[in-house]
Amino acid sequence: MSERASNLVRVGGRTVVRGAAMATANVRPQPDIVIVGVKRGATTSLFRDLERHRSMCPLVPSARRLPLRENMKGVHYFDSDMARSMRWYRSHFATSTTLRRRRAATGASFTAEASPYYFFHPLAAERAADALTETTFVVLLRDPVERTVSHWSEQTRNGVETLSLADALAAEDERVGDDGARLADGSVGVSAAHEQQTYAAQSEYADSLERWITAVGRERLVVLFSENYAADPVGTVATITEAIGLASPNGRGGGEHRNAAPRDASLDPQVDAMLTERFRPDVARLTEQLGTTPPWPRFAPAP
Repeated sequence: MSERASNLVRVGGRTVVRGAAMATANVRPQPDIVIVGVKRGATTSLFRDLERHRSMCPLVPSARRLPLRENMKGVHYFDSDMARSMRWYRSHFATSTTLRRRRAATGASFTAEASPYYFFHPLAAERAADALTETTFVVLLRDPVERTVSHWSEQTRNGVETLSLADALAAEDERVGDDGARLADGSVGVSAAHEQQTYAAQSEYADSLERWITAVGRERLVVLFSENYAADPVGTVATITEAIGLASPNGRGGGEHRNAAPRDASLDPQVDAMLTERFRPDVARLTEQLGTTPPWPRFAPAP
């Protein structure tokens, strides 16, 4: 089959499947797990490792049903697609019957999605809290300097960003303007600049974390670090599945680095120093919020 024909099959198949799934949305429970961020924090890798758990049911439609390279990862309902209905959102998850069959086969069942812009979007936490009353939310935080560089590298790789890192950082405030405030008051529904060009702003975690804690409660929020996940992927997945009352995964594999954005090995020392000092107060505030020190050596107190 040609690539064009495959694309037509995928588009047509998605349309048919989505319509059927929306018709049965009332028998599709809300997701058990939503990974809300952060962007460039290894959320794709973590989600794919969750998929290794034999009790996870994939998003609808799955790669088994349509000629897709892999299963869907995120729905992006609470950030970019709120113009759609809640029935549309729930249509992405398994039916009660499918979940019951998975429980019979494996002893448990769960569903999940990962939309990493949720963490930073000013309304996503409130929206998710109102709609998902039983879901566990997962945050994966990465060294903010590394996250910033990775975000810029991704946009450069995709041909969207043409400025150097230093110039993109200098242009960030002007590019984004007041889009954050306009998203928050509902005067705009989406902002590409707010989602894709907030290289440094998305790495200042404390305000976003406070927003999520206020909205959903600390008990429903699992906050992890990307560096700890890289060191122990199986243990990290176990922390998440245990948070929803499931047994740990089987302990095989995991931790594969997915969706990497190639970059130069070295970072300009001046940019590194500037970002480190910019983020230092935010990391201190984050440490107070979590009651633990993030595993980021560049922010460790001087001996």
